[in-house]
Amino acid sequence: MLATVKGVGHRYTAEEVLEAAVATALDAGMAGLTFARVGERLGASDRMVVYYFPTKTDLITAVAMRLGAELQSLLESAFGDRPRDASELLAVAWPVLATKRSDRIFSLFFEMIGMASAGHSPYTELVGSLMNGWADWLAERVKGSRAEIRRHRALAIMARIDGLLMMRRTMGAAAANSAAREII
Repeated sequence: MLATVKGVGHRYTAEEVLEAAVATALDAGMAGLTFARVGERLGASDRMVVYYFPTKTDLITAVAMRLGAELQSLLESAFGDRPRDASELLAVAWPVLATKRSDRIFSLFFEMIGMASAGHSPYTELVGSLMNGWADWLAERVKGSRAEIRRHRALAIMARIDGLLMMRRTMGAAAANSAAREII
């Protein structure tokens, strides 16, 4: 993550602006993700942010996609390169996702779900797209004879993991870990 402000007149890259936006969202939530806050974190004008992300939707989407890619990378390493059954995937996913870093990411994800549920754009479109993308990605890693079966199993895994993660956020790690032991 971006740790320091560059000198006056520094020309930021899209990657530096995105890193600042991710850090801002992790600190202030998606509702607190503004051009001004990202610019402030950079020590630059909010126009610098708008140059790379012309709309708030562009900024929100880029942050959500970056965080999703981070989680997928972590899970990909844990899952390995062969399809597994649902219980195996749950067993290897939970320790990877039940971390302080993942807690912060999932707080943003659950915030986006809440805003989507309340009908706020761009979250209504973004969350559905993210969830479908995750289901497709996970279905490729689930054992099953047909694509339809793998997709259903992927959705069931996602529901269990999201439920455990929501429990972790609201009831604490001990309650979620206890429930995870029963499910896994």
